Amino acid sequence: MQLKPEQLLARLQKPPLAPIYLISGDEPLQQLELCDAIRKAAREQGYNEREVFETGRGFNWNRLNEAAASLSLFAEKRIIELRMGSGPGNDGSPALIDYASRPADDTLVLISMAKIDKRGQQAKWFKAIDKIGVTSAVWPVEAAKMPGWVQARCRQQGLEIAADAAELIAERVEGNLFAANQEIAKLRLLAGDKTTIDLATVLNAVADSARYDTFEMIAAACAGNLPRALHMLAGLQAEGTEERAIYGALMWQLRRICHVAEACAQGQSAEAVFRELYIFDARRLPYQQAMQRLDSGSLQRLLWHANRVDGQLKGYRSNGNPWQSLGWLLTRLAGYDPLPAAAP
Repeated sequence: MQLKPEQLLARLQKPPLAPIYLISGDEPLQQLELCDAIRKAAREQGYNEREVFETGRGFNWNRLNEAAASLSLFAEKRIIELRMGSGPGNDGSPALIDYASRPADDTLVLISMAKIDKRGQQAKWFKAIDKIGVTSAVWPVEAAKMPGWVQARCRQQGLEIAADAAELIAERVEGNLFAANQEIAKLRLLAGDKTTIDLATVLNAVADSARYDTFEMIAAACAGNLPRALHMLAGLQAEGTEERAIYGALMWQLRRICHVAEACAQGQSAEAVFRELYIFDARRLPYQQAMQRLDSGSLQRLLWHANRVDGQLKGYRSNGNPWQSLGWLLTRLAGYDPLPAAAP
């Protein structure tokens, strides 16, 4: 069943949950929040165990059925997450079709991946999932609708923002919803007891706040400029930015870099892959710089390690400091290989 994100959110309030959810798209904040909503609904209905798989090159798809068939240590319901990047490939397609034909009891499968085009929606594996589960696509907010998105987001934070102030934020973030969300969070802090944000407030915030943008930090790591990346991470922490927002942006960028690197390793041209992902000239440099130092296999291993940071942020792993772990991920992305003790 294909649902719009808002339809899916409404349906999550009405048990039971579907056995499989597939969330696709290239807009990281909306995808992250939609997956979080599914996880939250699942936890409220007793899905207290969780296992995460990054299905990059070399992934053994038998692990899906093995994980679903294994008995829970505490006889609890579980969530199995598959993070597929661009898709399941030739090995994963039959595995997903097989699983969809006989989904495991007390198991919810949550799949997140990049945008699926119309041809992909005709694939047998997609139809098999859509037949028994829920599929939903998130789309980038159009430039003309971005001020309205900012106003709606502010209302969620208990703020009313003037139209010209919302337009200024929309212009500055250039469609980057993570950056827009950070700007709104800072305004919430600056507003204090005020509930209305005008243009002067936004202008003052722009002038007075140090600019530590998450994607600029990631670009610095991709360029191999580790001191700058770590300095910006410390700035984001000092500003009160949520670790999950940074992690979501980092993982979104890292998955896309992995997708480009893997496609190039399989013989596709970088130009064709960039066009497929709508990565235009001005935004290609971080990808190219990261791929000069890290091959496809190294990037996939970094994705695997990043799951441990996700566990810290979601509360599934109590040990470790998420901020230190984010710094470790940036260190590896920058091409450095720290001592084992520095790994998350």
